[in-house]
Amino acid sequence: MAGSACSAPSTRFPALQIGVRAWPSHLGSGGMAVADEVERWLEAERDQLALWLPVMLGLGITLWFVLPDPGAWRAAMLVAVAIALGSVARGRHGRAARALAVGALAVALGLGLVWWRSERIAHPILARPAILTFTARVERVEPLVARDLVRLRLAPISVVSRPEAVSRRLPELPPALRLNLAKADVPVGLVAGATIRLAARLMPPPEPAVPGAYDYARTAWFDGIGATGRGFAPVTVLAGGEPAVLPGLREALSAHIQERAGGGGAGGIAAALATGDQGSIPLDDTEAMRRSGLAHLLSVSGLHISAAVAATMILVTRLLALSPWLALRLRLPFVPARRGPWSRSAILC
Repeated sequence: MAGSACSAPSTRFPALQIGVRAWPSHLGSGGMAVADEVERWLEAERDQLALWLPVMLGLGITLWFVLPDPGAWRAAMLVAVAIALGSVARGRHGRAARALAVGALAVALGLGLVWWRSERIAHPILARPAILTFTARVERVEPLVARDLVRLRLAPISVVSRPEAVSRRLPELPPALRLNLAKADVPVGLVAGATIRLAARLMPPPEPAVPGAYDYARTAWFDGIGATGRGFAPVTVLAGGEPAVLPGLREALSAHIQERAGGGGAGGIAAALATGDQGSIPLDDTEAMRRSGLAHLLSVSGLHISAAVAATMILVTRLLALSPWLALRLRLPFVPARRGPWSRSAILC
């Protein structure tokens, strides 16, 4: 009995037996043993295999960013599809073959999706710095309180004039620009939807300062921005926009947090942690955060904070639930949910 059980371990798992038979016979005894072990592990983890799909999609997206050109992207997609087809052909009934085929197809799908997204939003990029006077429609107005600036997202309409010293023909303006304008130069009526005329020094979105640093050019590409720069006075409002009856949720929440926190650096940092708006953080505090290595904390948003808090609550609740004495006497979800003095009636059952 014992000998027969040991000689055929896969008979206890019919799906495992079918999967092992699907492997090529030329693998030998060692290869068959490895295949048997792989199929056994996949059979035990079959309910979790679907969780690898987003990982494979992310791997395909990462390949698009890492590989240098469309030729390499096509080659990677063809290799992934070939792996999937080869897995299906060599092991139609094996779980390992099916898992490898689905994973390879997910990699190809992720690469194809990000490639399609990049082509779909393709837009002109300013080739070289230029100083131009042009008209544009205001799409967004974002105050940078700590720097006495206003950041504008503009949709250019037409170029009014070019410097006479520029002899070569400049390329057409991209469909969207991001400009900083001094707060003192902001005219009355500069709201989203207004049409304005101004002069600005434009330049292509900056590349990373050092290898591995933040790549704003990539972010600007996916945001549809083709140039950045600085606007100059005078700024003339040619046509008024529709001022918002109510401020946006993000602006209203930032203003509320800064008011409650007393303004200044504390209010600006609190607003940045909750909404991602870093415009109200004083430059001294921003520099101090950079020098201390904590500047990355300012880039998180309320969603990230909520996810971190939820994960902490779940972890603490699960750990406390390991103690039967605590689980029977305390309302465990309330323990990690709040910090501060507790009333006995709030946590006791």
